[in-house]
Amino acid sequence: MSKSLIMNFLTEEGKKSSVRISNVKEDITDLEVKTAMETIIAKNIFTTKNGDLKAIDSAHVQDTSVEELEVK
Repeated sequence: MSKSLIMNFLTEEGKKSSVRISNVKEDITDLEVKTAMETIIAKNIFTTKNGDLKAIDSAHVQDTSVEELEVK
């Protein structure tokens, strides 16, 4: 099982855009995520077809598991 952090932002045009980070640590905190999102916006790290990221929208951690099947 692995965890991914999905951070959702609003762009200059008011559209939603997300950034996904795989294999996030188990004990990540709300404050760490908020700080990372604020840094991404402040340093203008990413841009999208709808403009720069301008505001925090939401964030969540998603658990995924993969079950391999024997098909050969």
